[in-house]
Amino acid sequence: MCYNQYMQKRKLNVSGYRGVWGETLNEDIVKWYVWAFVDFTKKVTRKTHPTILIGRDGRATGGEIRDIIVKELSKVGVVAVDGDILPTPTVLYSVRSHSCDGGIIITASHNPIEYNGLKFVNNKALFTIEDEVNEIENSYTAYEKGEKQIIEDYTDPEKNIPNFSHEHIDHILLNIDVEAIRARKFKVIADMINASASVMDSYLFEKLGVEFIPLNNIPNGQFAHCPEPIRENLISTMELAKEHKVDIGFVHDPDADRLVVINEKGDVILEEYTIALAIKNVLAKNHGRPVVLNLSTSKMGEDIAKEYGSECFRTKVGEGFVVEGILKHKAIIGGEGNGGVIYPIINTARDSFVGIGLILELLAKTEKNISELLEEIPKYFMKKDKWPIGMDLKDSYEKLKKVFVGAKVDEQDGIRFDFSDDSWVHLRPSNTEPIIRLFGEAKTQERIEELFSEVKKNM
Repeated sequence: MCYNQYMQKRKLNVSGYRGVWGETLNEDIVKWYVWAFVDFTKKVTRKTHPTILIGRDGRATGGEIRDIIVKELSKVGVVAVDGDILPTPTVLYSVRSHSCDGGIIITASHNPIEYNGLKFVNNKALFTIEDEVNEIENSYTAYEKGEKQIIEDYTDPEKNIPNFSHEHIDHILLNIDVEAIRARKFKVIADMINASASVMDSYLFEKLGVEFIPLNNIPNGQFAHCPEPIRENLISTMELAKEHKVDIGFVHDPDADRLVVINEKGDVILEEYTIALAIKNVLAKNHGRPVVLNLSTSKMGEDIAKEYGSECFRTKVGEGFVVEGILKHKAIIGGEGNGGVIYPIINTARDSFVGIGLILELLAKTEKNISELLEEIPKYFMKKDKWPIGMDLKDSYEKLKKVFVGAKVDEQDGIRFDFSDDSWVHLRPSNTEPIIRLFGEAKTQERIEELFSEVKKNM
């Protein structure tokens, strides 16, 4: 197994709902969440027959879940647009570009193959935020308990389905320097893990004029390796990148909202560099524009922002919170250190295809390779750890405040301590797993180990 299985208590949050199909996710759960989301959508849009786009990440169970959703939507008077296999960012882009009233994405992101899940998109083409999630959850509970019944009002599914994936790519191409990329004649490898990126990458790289080597490009949900795009899961991908002597490699997660880069030597680079490289490209053209990152993301992006006279704002962990911050601060770019690039000019969502475009553009414009670009970025030693939930974090937070006297404290999501030597640690419960996460960085390995040791002693 990619990591220990866990049995998730049913609860929708800003990252959606995930469970093992047939166990913690089943037909009743899907049905009740669909009804609850429709109630929310009809209330917000004041439409009797709203239009909702459905997309899925390619998992084998996704087709069955899609069929349930389409059937239930038709019962409650919704026009269901079945986009079939679509990356998560493509669904959000398409909800906006086609003025849909909402979207449902069938995905468990980087969870193992036996999982699937639901993510909900509102009529603003944004993931549902905390207040909206609570409203949907309350409605779900009423259906689950039988306190509420649906009012049947049948509609037919939408018949004319646009090419959502090509539309999304075409919009990205309008916002990057395609000719500069074409002129470099890059040789690129991309690992699509047999999931939703498979319906996008060939078209993207064809339009960019690169020599393209596809890996795991059949969208059947049969993951070629553990789906989280981290180095330990990508050994065979790295070997093929070295064998083919590519200029750069890209790895998607199943729903293609996260992007990891392989350098010209065939080595996976830390996923934190994805957003750092994207920020470097965008701010080079937009000096002084704000940047938004979550609290667990590397300081590299913050340092790059300072270099270009830009302010960096921090938010709670979670894509929806980062997007809220981007809109609030009118930021030019933002994202998360797990490989999630959010470039609102193109899409208000983490978007691996936007990340590919921005990084290739940066390589083309600077005429450098990835390793040379990374040498220009301030270096940190990052450490990440996690433990099963089983302790009172509030007590730990109070203990740590007494240990780290003088540090800058941020308590908007768990607790983060920033120190005068540019090191930091962030302790918080996960949004998607029943675990506690600890992230941190320092200028030396010794310093980050020292900080982690102090945190653990006080937990």
